[in-house]
Amino acid sequence: MSAFFRSFAGYLFFVDASFMKTELQHHSSRARGWHVGFLPIQCLAAIALVAVSSTADAQPWFTDPGVHVAYGRDSSHNVNKYELGINFNTPLKYGNPDGWLLRVQAELNVAGWQSRGGTDSTNLAEFGLTPILRLEKRGGNFAPFIEGGVGLRLLTHTHTSNEHDMSSAFQFGDMVGVGVSIGKSVETGFRFQHISNAGIDEPNPGANFYTGYVRYRF
Repeated sequence: MSAFFRSFAGYLFFVDASFMKTELQHHSSRARGWHVGFLPIQCLAAIALVAVSSTADAQPWFTDPGVHVAYGRDSSHNVNKYELGINFNTPLKYGNPDGWLLRVQAELNVAGWQSRGGTDSTNLAEFGLTPILRLEKRGGNFAPFIEGGVGLRLLTHTHTSNEHDMSSAFQFGDMVGVGVSIGKSVETGFRFQHISNAGIDEPNPGANFYTGYVRYRF
């Protein structure tokens, strides 16, 4: 199982390297800055995965499932997103369970995009899988956290309007967010999510969603 963790860490580096190569080729300083900003997150994730790989073999996978509902808004392309997701804790963690704790989570989501503008507007569905690195401060009824992840997305259509054509159904999803756990069951948070195909096909305008969510963990 240790080899799996190291392979997973390699995946994180591969995703960022693919992004960086594409952004440099297109000389996009804005997009390049965004993905450079994610490099520390992925480096930290890789270090955490390797560090805990020797102790995670005996622990169960995908525990403490939590279901969330979310609403997101991409104002640049006039798109609303309504999301339902399920989030799991994994045995990959490092730190103090009653203090600062770094953990890896896995998240599955399905979402509907509602196009509210443009010519020939089209609604679509999104299916996603994301590994998440989360740093939280345990020890009380309120546990604040920060989180980030790079995942995969599959869309049922490639455009929301003639003016917003994303070219490919396969997309990558970058996310950073903040939130708080309330007691043992309730979590609420805010995320910024960037979705694009990393230059696999053109045009590649992407989509930027500002998203709020509420989760109940069983």
